[in-house]
Amino acid sequence: MTVAGRKPRPAPVAGENMFALGRRLGTLDVVVCCGSGGVGKTTVSAALALSIAASHDRKVLVLTVDPARRLATALGVSIGADPVLLPRARLRRAGIPQQGEVWAAMLDMKLAWDRLIERAAPDRRTAQRILRNRFYERISDSFVGSHEYAAMETLYELHEAGEYDCIVVDTPPSRNALDFLDAPSRLSDYVGARLLSWLAGPSGFGLRAVNFAATPFLRIADRLLGGEVLQEVSDFVRQLQQLYGGVQQRARDVYRLLRSPRVGFVVVSTLEPGPFKEAEFFAGKLRDYAMPLRSVVVNRVLPDSLSSREAAAAATTLVDDASVVGWLRRHLDLHVTPETVRSTGRTFLTFNALAQRDEAQLQRLSRFSQAPVTRIPLFTDDLSQLEGLARIAALL
Repeated sequence: MTVAGRKPRPAPVAGENMFALGRRLGTLDVVVCCGSGGVGKTTVSAALALSIAASHDRKVLVLTVDPARRLATALGVSIGADPVLLPRARLRRAGIPQQGEVWAAMLDMKLAWDRLIERAAPDRRTAQRILRNRFYERISDSFVGSHEYAAMETLYELHEAGEYDCIVVDTPPSRNALDFLDAPSRLSDYVGARLLSWLAGPSGFGLRAVNFAATPFLRIADRLLGGEVLQEVSDFVRQLQQLYGGVQQRARDVYRLLRSPRVGFVVVSTLEPGPFKEAEFFAGKLRDYAMPLRSVVVNRVLPDSLSSREAAAAATTLVDDASVVGWLRRHLDLHVTPETVRSTGRTFLTFNALAQRDEAQLQRLSRFSQAPVTRIPLFTDDLSQLEGLARIAALL
């Protein structure tokens, strides 16, 4: 029985393989979900956290860095930097049996950077001078991968605090999933860049050279920003240089964690050529970095029935054989036009070609990954609510 005006809630997929990926990965300390933008990383990350908590008595945190806040919408809770507990009763109503707890939090970029400064600065006075500098708030946008670095910094702090048994990380949306792996070394390179060292050097030669070479620029800058703008930049750069040792050490610590047997990477992809190629490349880089790839999750896979050769042959008959219309009328009492029959056949053949492409892509997976592959079918109904996440969690 359903309430008037409301659709019945779809039941999670049943079977002995329910929550299989959650059972397998749930003993890890950290699970990092990576992939190119638009492949469903956020959804898979949240569903995997639910799957782990459904199969293990552990305190699980899903950390999202998705600025679109899709996870908050799906979970139906307000998510911020402080983790929030998902109510057990609501999870049960959605079809998720819970052994453990599920917590959710969103990356706070400013907080992550403030903590970096406070940790890496040689003393509190230096940290306060950097935090108060008006150029500081622009640092997170001044190099590629700042979001990724903030995510790693937050992940490392949460792991070291030990409050959660398992942390599932939804990595930032980026043009290249490799940005996440390169972020610590990229920040270390940025802080230690030769240009910064030159500008902030004790001799002040760099500053004098800029004053001499850029006088017209400085006159304009003085009018727009004030007469002390260049000195303020130089002071900021000099203070930033003092973070170098701490940033280098944190980069080493982060890479040590990501290579640990207590950590696992999950590559999320669709079978479309672009995301699939990036997933292939990323899996290879994980091998190069000696980081453990635990699983590949392939999202939006067409059903096997669409790749059937027998069905394709029947669809071809609908397109090519004009006598089919008469047969349908005589034997099935279907009164359809010839164009409707041909259009139905052509539509199926289009999906059959896509399904055949999917099968070819799935066969390629074994060439670049020895990790188990989990398929998530292409759903036709809305999965944006918690009940939708429950359906996907049962498949993971």
